[in-house]
Amino acid sequence: MRVIIADDHPAVLLGLAEMLRYRGATFRVEAEAHCGKDLLDKLKCNPCDLLITDFSMPNEADSDDGLALLRKLRSNYPKLPILVLTMIDNAELIHSTMRLGIQGVVNKAAVATELFTAIDTVMEGRPYMSERTRQQLLEFSSGRRGGLLSNREIEVIRLLASGLTVSELARRSNKSVTTISSQKRAAMKKLGLSSEVQLFEYARTQGLV
Repeated sequence: MRVIIADDHPAVLLGLAEMLRYRGATFRVEAEAHCGKDLLDKLKCNPCDLLITDFSMPNEADSDDGLALLRKLRSNYPKLPILVLTMIDNAELIHSTMRLGIQGVVNKAAVATELFTAIDTVMEGRPYMSERTRQQLLEFSSGRRGGLLSNREIEVIRLLASGLTVSELARRSNKSVTTISSQKRAAMKKLGLSSEVQLFEYARTQGLV
């Protein structure tokens, strides 16, 4: 099975590659990518049967990550099985990920025990979610968490809390600084927050960073 893997942390890439190679002839790592732009470039040149990618790779300028990257991947490669690895514990983002047609979501804390089960499941055409992820979606569906913010507002908070400035985020998302600032202010108003410190604390406690 030809696999492309993507993560912005070299140690994670190395670990994933070693796990796959440990299975011998079952998998062949065709390419490794460290950001969204690099991943899109590698996919153009390296046909594959499965993509395993990190959800959050925000550290490269002018490179998509998160929902924006997944939308682009699903649009460009509608039939490619995609397995997303993430440390994000936000039910709204997980729900949005699955709605894009992503077959599998695995919490990074469970990769060592769940990776190959997840691969087998998505390659059979069935969805896979870590137990922790399933519980989060159940809570989201029953209305016990979140619901205040739009997906775009959540993404803006996540990327700002990861270290991007409003200007960098605007350039990266092809939006105006005014639009990004308005989304940030709208999110803060909905949440009853009055400072960036409070906003970043919200992002931390909600598992966005």
